[in-house]
Amino acid sequence: MTVIRTKVLVADDEAPIRDSLRLFGWARHDLELVGVARHGREAMELSLAAEPEIVVTDIVMPVMDGLRLTRRLKEWKPDVQIILLTCHSDFDYVREALVLGACDYLLKGTYREEDLVAALNKAKERIPGRNRDDAGGDKRYEIREALAFIRDHLREPFGLPEVAAHVGLSANYFGLLFRRETGEPFQDYVKRERLEKAAYLLRHSAMKVYEVAAETGFPSYRYFTDVFCKRYGKSPREYRGSHG
Repeated sequence: MTVIRTKVLVADDEAPIRDSLRLFGWARHDLELVGVARHGREAMELSLAAEPEIVVTDIVMPVMDGLRLTRRLKEWKPDVQIILLTCHSDFDYVREALVLGACDYLLKGTYREEDLVAALNKAKERIPGRNRDDAGGDKRYEIREALAFIRDHLREPFGLPEVAAHVGLSANYFGLLFRRETGEPFQDYVKRERLEKAAYLLRHSAMKVYEVAAETGFPSYRYFTDVFCKRYGKSPREYRGSHG
């Protein structure tokens, strides 16, 4: 079966960034790098010739900056997806670019390859006319990203909409996909992860029970005790005593 790759163009005035993105494994993610530009004007010229579906662009560039490029690209082709490369000091520009229609941004010097992949997958999801179910590998990747988010944020309050937004999918679609890929509804999975981490902490740490409840994201000591008893048949104190 022929793989139809999504066309991507990169624009950045810093040679190390351009070189790094040239070396990214585009084909591995069903993407094709169709151009690399040094500034916005060159990026616009390359876009008119290569017609990329995604443009990854720095905000601060000579000749034509990322904001002007975003505006021009959206006037030329409203469906083109734009990912911004930015520094901490550029957030006012980021907000303006998001208003103009950019779909995501990455912080230079701190983003990891998986962050870039997540942003690219989010952009691909927004390209009209795509058969989203064809991209099974990407969806599995996004579920892996969701599982990592859940694991790293158990202490914090979050729900399905927040995690769906983090991986760039609609809440309804993400909920169906999550259940299909994991075999569990989202809320059941999160509760199980929290309880399993709580049980581990009760066995292997000296944290007080209320501290374990807070560390695993349960909003109150009473609620934590209730759901823990239902899962393990013992209160947290009894469970700790039996594993002491």
